[in-house]
Amino acid sequence: MENPEKPAGGQADDLHSMPCVLKLPFESLSTAPISLDQVPAARYRFIDAKLFVNGSYLRVVETDILPKNRYAAISYVWKGVPPLNPTANPPPTMTIKSAFNADPISLPALRTACRAALQLECPLLWLDGLCIKQGDEDDKAWQIQRMFSIYEHCHVCLILPGGLSRLVALEEETNWVSRAWTLQEAIAPPRCKVLFSWTHGTCYLESLFYLHVEQVEGDESGAGMMELVSLLAASSRVTYLVTKSEDDPTQEKKQKLEMNLIVGDKRPGDRVQRNALIGALDLKGKEGMASAIWRAAMMRVAYRPVDMILSIMGMFGVSLDAREFVHDDRLKAALALMREILARGGRAEWLGVIPSLPPGKVFSTAPNILELGEGVEAHLGDEDAMENGLLWWLQGAPTGFVDEDGYVNVTAPVASVIVSASGGSENTTAKGAHSIRDHGHQQWDIIDVQGGSSLPPYAVHLGEKKNYLNGSYPTWSDPENNLFMLVGQESNGGLRVAGYAVGTAQVLSSSGWSTNETIRVK
Repeated sequence: MENPEKPAGGQADDLHSMPCVLKLPFESLSTAPISLDQVPAARYRFIDAKLFVNGSYLRVVETDILPKNRYAAISYVWKGVPPLNPTANPPPTMTIKSAFNADPISLPALRTACRAALQLECPLLWLDGLCIKQGDEDDKAWQIQRMFSIYEHCHVCLILPGGLSRLVALEEETNWVSRAWTLQEAIAPPRCKVLFSWTHGTCYLESLFYLHVEQVEGDESGAGMMELVSLLAASSRVTYLVTKSEDDPTQEKKQKLEMNLIVGDKRPGDRVQRNALIGALDLKGKEGMASAIWRAAMMRVAYRPVDMILSIMGMFGVSLDAREFVHDDRLKAALALMREILARGGRAEWLGVIPSLPPGKVFSTAPNILELGEGVEAHLGDEDAMENGLLWWLQGAPTGFVDEDGYVNVTAPVASVIVSASGGSENTTAKGAHSIRDHGHQQWDIIDVQGGSSLPPYAVHLGEKKNYLNGSYPTWSDPENNLFMLVGQESNGGLRVAGYAVGTAQVLSSSGWSTNETIRVK
């Protein structure tokens, strides 16, 4: 049987045939920022993991062709956790020229990553700080357009949630799950392993199921690695380290572990992010993945706001040119991505993906969160309600196109609605086929416009909510499992999204619905 840990094909010949573009003695790495100015642009570059582990050289090689399945890619945050004790014998570090807002890279942490790569039989390591010319906008744009492919075709992605200043322990909190680029880095690869500080050797943890922790061989400081999907599942459960009793080897003892490394208790939105990420991983390559990607992306932040869109475009098969957008033009990039998705026959699965968020002021078909910068967590509202209310994906989202004026044109069932005279506190199942309920608990009645076309305000049927079926979460039956977009008319006659509503399947059988009408919304 083929070993899933072992990359296919020969490795040594590939490594030795690649031109070396940078080779620095280990002792010189801390003396000055590492520069790639002399390196040609628009090439794939990799670190020679074995040479770095040996402590002799930092060697970077390049190639025109991506060596698929023969390298490990790193996922980390540029600004991570601080050193545990910065005043006491700090480890040697190196910095990268033009890598602004990035922590210094700990040489021991990078060596651990290289050890893990070699243990998984990957002689090459891809690290954005060293494999992208940080001061060259053309090289950056070239790499960003290929970023999805770089992660998709790695043998394994090694995740260092606390950044590259040091390895962090399982109980420490990090911001990895809230950063924009890490979403793609978790979904695109064939598998992901999380690296963390660990001194208990290779063992199993007891949670909802047994979790395997693998010791990184030869690491003096102590490091372990675990599958990302296992760590995500354990973050919502009580987890124990099970060891043999020193007094009686026939008896086991359990030590409770705090699994905060990916999902912490202090950061707003972490649990919602975990659910969206688990949903995207479970539905990878299937209908429903796009809903989870949009939901996760809407809540993530980046040093350059436009990266929220550039970091997910590859997962939709889209390649935008980063040079066409300024660093804070997230909305323009989002509209370009939406246009491309619909032009390729995709669905508008971003509509209502977080129904409780208000519509944007510029483009109402996207939530207002796209118009915000850092600190979006403050706009997410009740995390408990968000966590329990977003365990679904949207089936049958509408198709359409984005026109030259930035209007989203979608084709879906449409009906005129009016605010219910009965108020709106009760569940719409009580009114059966006549009402839907918005997220302010206001009820809207479907009305039949006799002898004419529907008139605003409208309800647009977006699709049916389908539960995530991951074993980490219970399944439930929600009678209000259909999602609707409420659309109102502005004084200039244009249409804008006013909010979202839910209702039963019976609503669609009531009179007043026009089948597959095209509606144009700013």
